[in-house]
Amino acid sequence: MNLPTKDKEGKPYISYSQVSTFIKSPKEYIQKYFFKEPISFTAYLDFGSKVGEALEKNDFSAFEKDEEITLKKVIRLDEFEREVKYDFGEFYTIGYIDTNTKDLSYIIDYKTGSMDKESEYKKEEYIQPLIYAMSIEQETGKLPEKAEVVLIERYGNAFKGEILTVGQNIKHIPISITKDRIENTKQLILSTVKQIEQYYNVFLKLNTL
Repeated sequence: MNLPTKDKEGKPYISYSQVSTFIKSPKEYIQKYFFKEPISFTAYLDFGSKVGEALEKNDFSAFEKDEEITLKKVIRLDEFEREVKYDFGEFYTIGYIDTNTKDLSYIIDYKTGSMDKESEYKKEEYIQPLIYAMSIEQETGKLPEKAEVVLIERYGNAFKGEILTVGQNIKHIPISITKDRIENTKQLILSTVKQIEQYYNVFLKLNTL
């Protein structure tokens, strides 16, 4: 298996964000992972990281008082940013669970955004927690009993130069973890990786002529 991202030992790997990017836009994926073009606009990613770090450290000093009130209501479990992998043999997936219980029976994925984003995370196509779940099953022999997205309201439009802030609302969106969904997720990853490999082999060939 030949992929553009490899670990220190040279084994190919892929993340949810890579899978998602390729499915949405192969062109964007090629620019980012083949040509290594830097991401030109990271305001939303940076804000999400800022929120995640505050929740992990229980330190809300970087936020205003009303934002702090909201963030202190967000559920936090035993561990943060636990690395999980699923070994497909020729490659593996890698991810980091935002927060989970020590026994891995309950996992949470934090998201920031407008409250109407709830419908996006309810779609069958949203597979990020499924990737975490199948990795946990491979590691422990058991699927998590509970998984959810915790959507934290975000105000502001960074594209218009507005400052991003935490809103007042929080939504808990349950994610169904079933054998069928896990199997569908594995098949989607395999088919996506095969397409990426085909593109990448052509890219390498054209760039060595």
